Amino acid sequence: MAQVVAHHAQIQAANAHVVTVSFDMSYWAQAWLQETRSPFPFLVDTGRAAYQAYGLESSRLRSWSPANVWYYTKALLRGRETFGKRGDPHQLGGDFIIDHQGIIRLAHPSRDPTDHPALEEIVTILQTLNP
Repeated sequence: MAQVVAHHAQIQAANAHVVTVSFDMSYWAQAWLQETRSPFPFLVDTGRAAYQAYGLESSRLRSWSPANVWYYTKALLRGRETFGKRGDPHQLGGDFIIDHQGIIRLAHPSRDPTDHPALEEIVTILQTLNP
């Protein structure tokens, strides 16, 4: 999300709107919002209906795979904020672009917590929707 926040102007220029969906509104969600300084609307789906509808899995194996643990170890060693263990660490997220007609133009269910499409891909898709 920090990468998306940093490119907020590009996203606005593409006449797009970003919405963050979380399953939790606890202390951890509030801390995440404060730390990322996200300017985007934050919706809460405590029943995880959207997560289920978009096929977003919960996986202990993929959340704590050796590759994922190594990713966070390197980030910590470099002094980068990783937002730590928050809420349900096994729930995987995803990135989706839905056009004004409700057609899904990008569906990227995360394979692990660090898996997101490149921001360039997102911006390119947004620009093709609003030439």
